[in-house]
Amino acid sequence: MSKEQRIQEIKAILQVKKRIGVKELEKSTYSSVSTLRRDLIFLEQQGFLKRQHGEVILNSFNTIELSHTIRESENRLAKKMIADMAKDFIGPGMCIYLDSSTTVYELCNFLTKIDNLIIFTNGLNTAQRLSEFANPTMKIFITGGEIKHHSASVVNHAIENTLLDHFSVDLAFCSARGIDKEFVYEASFSQALAKKSVIDRAKETILLIDSSKFHQTGFFKINNLSQYKAIISDQLPDELMLEEAEKSGVEWLSYK
Repeated sequence: MSKEQRIQEIKAILQVKKRIGVKELEKSTYSSVSTLRRDLIFLEQQGFLKRQHGEVILNSFNTIELSHTIRESENRLAKKMIADMAKDFIGPGMCIYLDSSTTVYELCNFLTKIDNLIIFTNGLNTAQRLSEFANPTMKIFITGGEIKHHSASVVNHAIENTLLDHFSVDLAFCSARGIDKEFVYEASFSQALAKKSVIDRAKETILLIDSSKFHQTGFFKINNLSQYKAIISDQLPDELMLEEAEKSGVEWLSYK
């Protein structure tokens, strides 16, 4: 079994168990002590879990910003489908912002076919991906600031404001760690501030969020639903959330 397969298996077990003894996890994964220790150290460094007195405990998604590596592997197909729908909002010559989320990252492949885009991003992986496969007519800017460990993000909302004040952003594409019928939430205070800063300046913002984030809340509110032009997800939410979005004038789209 490859490392990626082992990591996915450990994640799946913890999503169900939340807390499990290391000995029990050894038996469940059929891993050797040394191999399991290396995998658990990796997942702990990425913010997915914590080890404590012979046990492994799943970290709360409401307060921990998971690493880009962990987030990238979650619901990958749903994220690709969401990005495929989102691309239809982008036309030649637009100025757009892409946040550092792994959902928005999936937009990169579609942008190479659109001419004369000006793109801002605070995502290191997003910037690298665009630079490798960019349309030569594309201009790419990465916002300055502090690089957040593991998250592949650059965060400093004051610097972002200074840079973006010189441009008119047509569309901002953002994701989040949770959404309910009132607000959109983030796991990190600095990420929430950075996203809110961009949303306040952009003409329109589109939220890309998969259904695993429905009814997930957190300490850090980004904005209420009315701040978004549209929400795109892999499936529609329940009637209550959908009604609240409609009341706020937000179009909710899904591919299911």
